[in-house]
Amino acid sequence: MHFHAGTVETIGEVFFHNQRELPPDGSALANLKLQDEVLVLPGDRFIVRQFSPVVTIGGGAVLDPLARRPMLRDTGRAVFLETVERGSHEEVLAAMTERALLGLGHEEIVARTGWMETEIQDALKKLHGMGRVRTVSTEPLLLVSGKLFEDVRMKIIEKVERFQKENPLLPGMSREDLRASLGKRVRSETFRAALEELVAQKKLDAPGELVKKAGSEIALLPEEAKAKEQIEAAFAAAGLAVPTVKEVLAKLAVESKRAEKLLQLLLREKILVRVSPELVFHRQALAQLKEQLAAYKKTRGDRITVPLFKELTGITRKYAIPLLEYLDRERVTRRAGDERVIL
Repeated sequence: MHFHAGTVETIGEVFFHNQRELPPDGSALANLKLQDEVLVLPGDRFIVRQFSPVVTIGGGAVLDPLARRPMLRDTGRAVFLETVERGSHEEVLAAMTERALLGLGHEEIVARTGWMETEIQDALKKLHGMGRVRTVSTEPLLLVSGKLFEDVRMKIIEKVERFQKENPLLPGMSREDLRASLGKRVRSETFRAALEELVAQKKLDAPGELVKKAGSEIALLPEEAKAKEQIEAAFAAAGLAVPTVKEVLAKLAVESKRAEKLLQLLLREKILVRVSPELVFHRQALAQLKEQLAAYKKTRGDRITVPLFKELTGITRKYAIPLLEYLDRERVTRRAGDERVIL
């Protein structure tokens, strides 16, 4: 058929919703697939002419200028169009939001409705009171349906609870892992708004990059608490000549996976410090090392070589080089050729 709207003319196809034929003087909801892009707004009138011979066969009004491709499983399409045709602004906005699986933005609202800003805001005020639509971002505006928002909230709670049940020795679930677990259809704005609401309602805690159940703490079993103490004691007694992590964990009564998690717990609590992938030190030993360097600077100057550092600390090169590199990162020392400057 030929499609005419204003001064525009193009070729298109007509697909009826919920019926196959349109009798004379009848009306129907239809999807028009056009050959060229056209600019129309809801309410704009158009004329349809037969392809050949070219005679006028009907006309209508635009309901949705950004219509999706018709699909058999989209059973709610006709109801949505009837709402757009006859509903109030708030009913139309709610229906549009409920069909927007990724959320509805300001530009799309304007393009699909032609409303002024005051009309959008008035409709939003009414909808917020009803709970059918949630604003998950104001700059830029992004709306999601109340049902979708509640589904995301429930999924967040379920995933955090499951994670903590399966990982009792971890303080919480990574915020980014939690967001990714919800799938690509949940936008970051929706995730952030849902999480902030759950934290405000004291259902979850989100300190830093971790998310956990509100008020939850790590509860160690007696054998885990004893193993944790043994790990700390082993590194504390070793001073700077520490054993390997594998050697320490191998002596524990708990299995290797739990032992590794107990080590991670001590690292998170900053009782132990990982200086290199292979070497872990007790924080007290590192604090004493910094005091030694401060005393050395007062009595012997602010420069120290690797041999002098080994002599000062009584350790081998195996420990000296990683420790000096750690001190550089901590800005306790600065490398200057073959020497270190004590800052």
